[in-house]
Amino acid sequence: MKKILWIVGRIPSPLFSGDALYSAGILTALSRTGQTDVTVVGSRRENPPVEDRLLRLPHTVFPEAPWPRRLGVLSLLTSLPRDAYSLAPPSIGTTLAELLDQRWDWIVFDHARSAALLPMVLQKRKQASICYLAHNAEGKIRPAIAQDFANPVRRSLMRWDAEKYRRLEQRIVDAADSVICITDADAAYFARPGKTTFVVPPIYLGAATPSDQIEPTRPKSILLLGSFEWVAKQRNLEHIVSTILPALKSQGITLDVVGNVPEDIKARYAHERLNLVFHGPVADLSSVLARSRGGLVAETLGGGFKLKLLDYAFARLPIFGLRAAVDGTTAEEQSAMYLADTMDGLAKAIIGGIDDLAGLNRNQAKLFELMSNRFGLEQGTKRLHDILVEKADAAA
Repeated sequence: MKKILWIVGRIPSPLFSGDALYSAGILTALSRTGQTDVTVVGSRRENPPVEDRLLRLPHTVFPEAPWPRRLGVLSLLTSLPRDAYSLAPPSIGTTLAELLDQRWDWIVFDHARSAALLPMVLQKRKQASICYLAHNAEGKIRPAIAQDFANPVRRSLMRWDAEKYRRLEQRIVDAADSVICITDADAAYFARPGKTTFVVPPIYLGAATPSDQIEPTRPKSILLLGSFEWVAKQRNLEHIVSTILPALKSQGITLDVVGNVPEDIKARYAHERLNLVFHGPVADLSSVLARSRGGLVAETLGGGFKLKLLDYAFARLPIFGLRAAVDGTTAEEQSAMYLADTMDGLAKAIIGGIDDLAGLNRNQAKLFELMSNRFGLEQGTKRLHDILVEKADAAA
């Protein structure tokens, strides 16, 4: 059995955000290899305990997760970006120090924000190999997010935080023996001489919808899934509503938004409630998926693979999106989507395609087959076995 210490900024529970879903998929696949003992250390996200589906994973344990630091603004006095500072309260350091007295085969840093205690790990790692699990190319996307802010003070603070993220990402990549990332584009970004980089696409953990057809009785509704707590995702949401919703309204099309949305944003668009519906987090997506004719992927900020692509595809929901927002999908997969290069073009694609039921059903069936072959749990388990089990055996 390979002993793995898994350091994650936030415990991936509840499973309402893309970063949590990616981490949970990786941990689930790893547990299925039957050859690892994993200890997951991180801060909590919410009051409820870790979800049962994670607690039931074989040979995977979650020590008590503390709350993050409350005064994240104090990160300005440190070399750490705000997230990394907030998610490394003193109790995490105490837990890690105790665990590092043991022998580990791998120590995994899950997301750049988990690397605040990298110096301690490097000092006490013994013979453990280091793996960096990258969710994004942080050094590339965060400066772009900062630049999007008009307020000069906010922009300056965000740019400084982005620079600290870039430096932290650089340190963890330099220290890592292996880097795991989501897309080929990210793999090219992280490539270093002598550095081993692997691409592990997200692993879908939900139930696949049986063969289904979109009927004329289904409402003319487009679904936007997400968790809008990060400022970049809030900016994306506001941009989508301001640019696409007017065209959808003119054709009687509703935009359903599922996920955490700040109250001030919901209040700002209260007058659009007939065509813009905020559902909040939904534990069971089946009902809202079943009353939609398409899923929307239209983010312009944040980069990375969008986990909602899998929710849509495995629910047999056609995908409407910006070409730049579906990074990490293949040309063949994209051929079964409705894509455009601009928001205006995307609005036209939605309006032009939403009543073509034959086209919608043809594309959802093709995309389901393609995504099932690449993002299933069986494929993910094999990839993780090859990287963290076989590679460790070869190194030994």
